[in-house]
Amino acid sequence: MGHRSPSPRRWVQGGLLLGFLWLFARTAYRGSDLLDWPVHLLFRLDPLAWLAEFLAVGAKALAWAWAASFLLLLTTVFLGRFFCGWMCPLGTLLDLAHGTLRRWRLTRRPRLRPVRWTALGVLAGLAAASVLGLPLLGLFDPLSLLLRSLTLVLHPLADGATKALLGAAENSGLPLLAPAAAAATDQLSRWLLSFERPAFLLTGLTGVTFTTVLFLEALAPRFWCSHLCPLGALLGLGARLGPLRRAKAGVERCGDCRACEVRCPTGAADADPASPATCIQCGTCERVCPQRARRPQSTAPRLGVPAKAARRTLLASVAGGAVLALAPRIRAEQLETAVDFLRPPGATPEGEFLKRCIRCGACMRVCPRGALHPTLFQAGLAGLWTPRLVPRIGYCEYHCRLCGQVCPTGAIGYLEEGEKETFVIGIAVFDKDRCLPYRKAQDCMVCEEHCPTGEKAIVFRQEIHPDPVGRPRTVKIPQVVEERCIGCGICETRCPLPGRSAIRVTRERPGDLSSFF
Repeated sequence: MGHRSPSPRRWVQGGLLLGFLWLFARTAYRGSDLLDWPVHLLFRLDPLAWLAEFLAVGAKALAWAWAASFLLLLTTVFLGRFFCGWMCPLGTLLDLAHGTLRRWRLTRRPRLRPVRWTALGVLAGLAAASVLGLPLLGLFDPLSLLLRSLTLVLHPLADGATKALLGAAENSGLPLLAPAAAAATDQLSRWLLSFERPAFLLTGLTGVTFTTVLFLEALAPRFWCSHLCPLGALLGLGARLGPLRRAKAGVERCGDCRACEVRCPTGAADADPASPATCIQCGTCERVCPQRARRPQSTAPRLGVPAKAARRTLLASVAGGAVLALAPRIRAEQLETAVDFLRPPGATPEGEFLKRCIRCGACMRVCPRGALHPTLFQAGLAGLWTPRLVPRIGYCEYHCRLCGQVCPTGAIGYLEEGEKETFVIGIAVFDKDRCLPYRKAQDCMVCEEHCPTGEKAIVFRQEIHPDPVGRPRTVKIPQVVEERCIGCGICETRCPLPGRSAIRVTRERPGDLSSFF
């Protein structure tokens, strides 16, 4: 049997996946505060990202920046869900995962048939919850899911493994290997490797989520796309409005082999014509049919009223989303976060931020000091995987404006040069029970030395304090000048004490923090 060459769809899928990964590699700090190729270009094609912004800001979302997403929806009406079958990078990875699981004999036989309307139910439930104050549309967006997983899990693992291997080769001292490893490290640092070794909170939970999506392929090919993906459901609605259907070109030519039904990855070929809401235009049915009987055809759209089971699914999804959104301690505007909970510089007010953020992780990916990390329940269910600044792990670079450049929805606004240096994230406050000058009458100037503001936001005053054995000593006591502090967090990051820092950035003025420490 001759070797079968890849279909045109495979070439397109592979090329676009490589393009997505190239944009991901370019969306990183490379010594400049400006990026030429931000990864959010792909999100401009994403109608689900636009829907999340529309539910957040209303008519303001009707902007030219989202023209590509409207064009994709319009094209889907006439060509069907081609984005899912040809362009979606997560869909390409799911195809690769299914092929791998099939070779390992881990796929289920017979194939699990799709449960109709479940993906649309997910979309309806998430939309209802978003309208009522629980914005989670972006959390289930396939592009956000993939970028978030790359940022928090896959890239840190690949980056750490690459640096370890190159470091071991460079330190080996072998005549040819060591110079080659040094040269490779230099080149990869310019294009792929991170400025600092990336490490994030919630890496394990993010990895489990992404791995689960991949291993759902053991149940059925494109399980995520058929049953869960809200973007696919939204595109499926557009496809139902159009005339394109994959139908059998003459029943007399079609035998009893049912090859198209068996091999269809989404189960769309179970009907004739194929269901436009689940057909991803992959062309598998046409390729496997010995008679070439099933082909794209123009037919009148069959909209109709959903079946009773479908109506129940949609109503239950909407009701479930509404109940979840109205539950106490979940709505964003009813939640008071801790005073040390910080958002990135340029973030919009909390309620609007939660509605506009699609949890893509691009801001965390691009942060040069590893200061931004995903949130679990610190901001309630509405804040899942949204970014927060954790100064003890990393600080906000004084002149850096990258996170505002890569945010695709404006949840983090872009700060111009000069504006960023005066944007107040929070205020630093000393813990006198831990700070060495206060507690041990021992000079420590680390926080003042690293303070980046033009006029130092941390200054000293000379005071006489007793040392641990009671002897009076003249010591430099640090204090924060509130009018100069922007809350960048470098003082908290660099504090030499182990464990909890002796100076911490908060959202409150020191006078309001009598019970903070």
